Amino acid sequence: MALKTNSKSISLTDNIQVNDGSHILYFYDSEEKYLENLVSFILAAKSMNQHVIVIESYELYMALLDRLGEKLIELELIDFLHYKNNKEFYETHGNFKFEQALSNFKTTVQPFVDGDLSVRVWGKVAWNDLSVSKEVLNKYECQCDLTVSEIGYLTVCCYDGKEVPSTVLTDLMKSHPYFMTDTNLVKSSLYNHPDETIFPSLAAQKKIETELDFYRQKLDFIHVVAHEVRNPLTVIKSFATILKNEIGDRDKQTKLSLIEDYSVAIDHEINHIIQTEQMLTTDTFWKMKLIKARPVIEEVLEIMTIKGRTQNVVLVSDLQVPTNTIINGNLMGFRLIISNLLSNAIKYSFEGHTVTFKSFVEKGNLHINIIDTGVGMSKQECEKLFQKYQKINQEAAGQGIGLFMVYQIVTHFKGEINVSSEPGKGTDIRVSFPV
Repeated sequence: MALKTNSKSISLTDNIQVNDGSHILYFYDSEEKYLENLVSFILAAKSMNQHVIVIESYELYMALLDRLGEKLIELELIDFLHYKNNKEFYETHGNFKFEQALSNFKTTVQPFVDGDLSVRVWGKVAWNDLSVSKEVLNKYECQCDLTVSEIGYLTVCCYDGKEVPSTVLTDLMKSHPYFMTDTNLVKSSLYNHPDETIFPSLAAQKKIETELDFYRQKLDFIHVVAHEVRNPLTVIKSFATILKNEIGDRDKQTKLSLIEDYSVAIDHEINHIIQTEQMLTTDTFWKMKLIKARPVIEEVLEIMTIKGRTQNVVLVSDLQVPTNTIINGNLMGFRLIISNLLSNAIKYSFEGHTVTFKSFVEKGNLHINIIDTGVGMSKQECEKLFQKYQKINQEAAGQGIGLFMVYQIVTHFKGEINVSSEPGKGTDIRVSFPV
């Protein structure tokens, strides 16, 4: 059995393929079938050299080990199995705390992120009263869905079908791309799959259809313009690359390289406008995830280095962020923060000057420091810096919305941002996020 997908697929069992990083909802009726599915899950993981975290009761975990029997030794499974007591994990002895449960999940997977190890998670949710905590439970599962999809860990969340109300099941299907029973695995019909459309209720649809039409027209216009500009940009960049490889004159090669740089910079600006508009108008892009910070920083630095070259500004970076550094945010928002701040630093620098980017982890925080020696700002201008539609330099291009978005996203990520500047001497911006 194979579930079709456009992204990378991995084995759930010997015969079933699912998206890498999937979040599967499992409602079981038979403990016997439950154990059979868990055994298959573990054996498939071992065949892919993946570790398995099992979050279960002690009694059922012992039953699992008994079921695995001689395979534990034959397949050397002991080193790949990692056990967590589910009652301790979900803290069923007290009131469930959403942030604490998410923190427990992060603590559980962090060693595997640190060791760059492939892992999958099987967790039996233990709760004193699931029906009372339905909203909190759904919030936790939604957050876990975003988390595992981002860091690429296959996770199965298990519930006893005889104990959990159908209303809870319906809600949970919205936060899990796959739904499994003892005998079947299907795509969840209520999950917002990227390649499928899910409609709101009739009442909700009527309420928002006017607003959606407005945003749809606005975004459609932006996408049309972007498409019309990007196509010739691609052609220009391709011809510049071909000519540069064919021409031996170094001066002409330098000019053709500049054409390549401008093509990349313009394409980035178009994409930046689209993403900013989406952040302003779509709730999806404000959802929080656990993300790896360093790859995003490296990606933005590469683009901004090119942008700097187009304006004869040198970007110098000092990146001392471990590869396993994780923050709670989302990729698009984190990318927009760094991109906006670096773009402004380059824009307001003098030709031939340098913009310095520093990033490091210290005392439980990820720090980002961007320094330029450009036009700078007065104290009064700094106070207006993060207000919507406030442009400090009226001669520079832009709508004055970028830094407003930066402040909103940094705050949403539980981060802090501080600015110090002096006219004619440049600006120093410091941002920090808890890790």
